[in-house]
Amino acid sequence: MKTDGVNYIEDILQKKESATLEFKAHFNKEEGAKVICSFLNRDGGQLVIGVEEAQKVSGIAEAEKVAKEFQNYLLSEILPEPAISVDIQKIKKKAVLVVSVWKGTNQPYIYNGGVYYRVGSSTVQANSKQLADLIHKETDRIKRWESKSAIEADDEDIDLNEVQDCMKEALNTNREQNIPDNPLQFLSKYGLYKNGDFTNAAVILFGKMPIKYFPQVRVRLSVFNTDKTGSQILYDKIFEDNLFKSIRKITDFFDLAYGVSSSFQFSSWKRTDKAKFPRLAIREAILNAFVHRDYSSFSSSIAINIYSDKLVINSYGSLPKGITVKSLSQDHLSIPVNPDIAHIFFLRGWIEKIGIGTVKMIAHCKELGFKPPVWKVKDNTVSVTFPDVVVPFNYNEGITEGITEGITKLIDEGITEGIIEGITEGVKKSMVEIVSVILTEKSIRASEIAEKLNKSYKTLERHISSLKKLNAIEYKGSKRAGGYVLSEKFRKLSNQN
Repeated sequence: MKTDGVNYIEDILQKKESATLEFKAHFNKEEGAKVICSFLNRDGGQLVIGVEEAQKVSGIAEAEKVAKEFQNYLLSEILPEPAISVDIQKIKKKAVLVVSVWKGTNQPYIYNGGVYYRVGSSTVQANSKQLADLIHKETDRIKRWESKSAIEADDEDIDLNEVQDCMKEALNTNREQNIPDNPLQFLSKYGLYKNGDFTNAAVILFGKMPIKYFPQVRVRLSVFNTDKTGSQILYDKIFEDNLFKSIRKITDFFDLAYGVSSSFQFSSWKRTDKAKFPRLAIREAILNAFVHRDYSSFSSSIAINIYSDKLVINSYGSLPKGITVKSLSQDHLSIPVNPDIAHIFFLRGWIEKIGIGTVKMIAHCKELGFKPPVWKVKDNTVSVTFPDVVVPFNYNEGITEGITEGITKLIDEGITEGIIEGITEGVKKSMVEIVSVILTEKSIRASEIAEKLNKSYKTLERHISSLKKLNAIEYKGSKRAGGYVLSEKFRKLSNQN
């Protein structure tokens, strides 16, 4: 567990101990576990180890070893398993630990047989009244939109492959122990499958076609040639998949549109090449929009608009409880609007640390030479604007770079393996155009491609046949209603580092 270079400890040191913050000069896993348990049973919080309350920094020796040991201890000894983030921060050349937790979604939480509770800045063992309050809070959990049963949804509506991918990533992150190896048991453990019903959160996270039940999952991405109302739209796309698939497709758009050959990485904030846009800050903003969005309204929406001088992400809803626009630029601990959804994103590793996403967005933009993002809240909408992220095209020129790279690799591979003979530049250009059209559509037939490109159907049919041989595209669906889509091999190849 290494620090990623984003420093926020100085913000914390300006604060006093409270219901959501405690300082410990020295590491004691038993005392620390009681504090974390008390945070889980109240409003979440942060435990800072290696700092006295008077802001005197004592530091922690062998911080990485202690961080790993403490996280494993908390996960094994606190029940039910909580979402815990253990981060190493540096101050005055000394390492300190910041342990963060959200408010628990399965209260009461128990440590060593006791239920601990936060009263002011003190941790106490819960009395009978406090324990009763925690148990009765299950009613509040049931009232949340994400926790309600999607009564009409059944097993056929859930993409079990996506669930299994999530389970694999959860095992790799080591953020919780005892991850079930059965999809339904996994969903059940995290409150997404109850009494034979999938919850609303399960459907929008893992549904094959969540739009069937929830039109509010739609996300619209538009590119304009100016920043004025009514300006020409260069590109317009609606995403209607489950949350994970939509995020992948949106991030693929950015990589291809800006001519970046590697896909978004969820494990590193370090700069690897000359940045054309602050990819990880944008990724974090998109994730925030999905996690904190108010899904309870059918009119809920997310709009991603790229103008000639800025990128704006608008999400229906409000800032989490206790958060202001000003506090987004500082260390803060928020209560997610959709804690069940947030927990799965965190478990999967798509949310890296609890409570510092916006701080990292600002740091990432500054590191790459971009202006920091700006947040606004107005008319039940939260917007974040990236001032320096501009239209990277003529769209076709921007997206062609990534596609051409992928096509060239497949052609070289195909010639080497004897799958296909030499390809002229004219044919390669036609292939790139075909793939560009398929990319912007969910599924499209050969005749429709010919119509869009205003080219001979017979000529394109030969080029499509070559693309199929190279495994760049494939036909899915029935002969009458199906169409061509990009192969997984091509998507991965065109997004390689």
